[in-house]
Amino acid sequence: MPRTGGVYSPPAGTKGVSNTTIQSVPYNAFVDDLAADANAARPITAGGTGATSASAARTALGAQTASAALTSISALVTSADKLPYTTAADTYAVTTLTAFGRSLIDDADATAARSTLGVVIGTNVQAYDAGLASIAGLTTAADRMIYTTAADTYAVATLTAFGRSLIDDADATAARTTLGLTIGTNVQAYDAGLNSIAGLTTAADRMIYTTAADTYAVATLTSFARTLLDDSSNSAARTTLDVYSKSEVDGLTSSSTPAGTVIFYAKSTAPTGYLKANGAAVSRTNYADLFAVIGTTFGTGDGSTTFNLPDLRGEFVRGWDDARGADSGRVFGSAQADELQSHLHTVNPPSTATSSDTHAHTYSGSTNTTGAHAHSVAYQDRGFSGGTINNAESGGSTGTFNTGSAGDHAHTYSGTTSSDSHNHTVDIAQFNSGSTGGTETRPRNVALLACIKF
Repeated sequence: MPRTGGVYSPPAGTKGVSNTTIQSVPYNAFVDDLAADANAARPITAGGTGATSASAARTALGAQTASAALTSISALVTSADKLPYTTAADTYAVTTLTAFGRSLIDDADATAARSTLGVVIGTNVQAYDAGLASIAGLTTAADRMIYTTAADTYAVATLTAFGRSLIDDADATAARTTLGLTIGTNVQAYDAGLNSIAGLTTAADRMIYTTAADTYAVATLTSFARTLLDDSSNSAARTTLDVYSKSEVDGLTSSSTPAGTVIFYAKSTAPTGYLKANGAAVSRTNYADLFAVIGTTFGTGDGSTTFNLPDLRGEFVRGWDDARGADSGRVFGSAQADELQSHLHTVNPPSTATSSDTHAHTYSGSTNTTGAHAHSVAYQDRGFSGGTINNAESGGSTGTFNTGSAGDHAHTYSGTTSSDSHNHTVDIAQFNSGSTGGTETRPRNVALLACIKF
């Protein structure tokens, strides 16, 4: 029948009233609804379970499914300080819960629980380690050993009798004996160079080379280098390199540089094919090519078996005049002593006379004493008459007399003269200019070794 909020209520027109006709349509619908309700699950609000099966009904009602474990628990007899625990599948029993047990299970977290147990990670117990966890998961048996297969991952392998005989050796010497390894006989003794080579990473077309003592590196080996390295002889290698041998080069040098050629060499020993141009007497037979060129121009040696080389030590080489006229009369190969070309040095002396050079001279001196002389004096007597002098006219005598000669005396003089323009004649005698220099006349130069091709 119709439900309102899950509660049944009859529809209108379905209830009979005395002396009233019941309508067939709503009544039939009411009957059909009752039939449907009778065959459908009754909701919980209407006193049902809302389900059509026991399992669904328990679920709808929130009822606990029957459980052997709960049945076992419900049969337990408990008292103070008891703790249920399983003794088999779905089978429980009761054990005493001690004061320590209560102090442990009332801890709020793992840290507090570890403190109660006296278990400090890293001090009392091993901190969790993935490697140890992997080892803990292994299943071992007799003659097994553990080994790593990845980071912190272990596995078990069989430890053979030989393996045990090796790992129980007390030292490396005993272990080598077990292995049959005698260093230097069965195996290579450690070598820093070999160790460096062992650390190299190689690939196609590589070669190793040293970068320091016992230190190796890898370089690319080019196709050209391979064509050179696989040559079976130095002749084949020269062909690959397209170069001449020493003897071939010497032959070419000999043919291109004739005997008697003089060079200056920047070394104190002569190069191959040359002799020092030091005037030495050398064999006419051993140095026949050179003798054929220079003969005895620079000395006859012993006159029969030897001849002399030119001696160019400490010499400047001068081109032979050869009829040019710059060094006339010069014989080929002759030596020439040092010489200074005749020349003059001009000396410009001061002027031989000066004039109009106003200046002063100081002078002083005295006259000599030859000044004695006499003076002749004429006289006339004037006699007296009546107490007066008579004039000559009135009588008296005349004559002369000389003064004395004691008049020797000298006169001194001194003074200066000035503004007396005049000339002085100066005679400068012949003289030489100053000299400077060393023991020879030479230009700037560099000492090299003079050599002659033989």
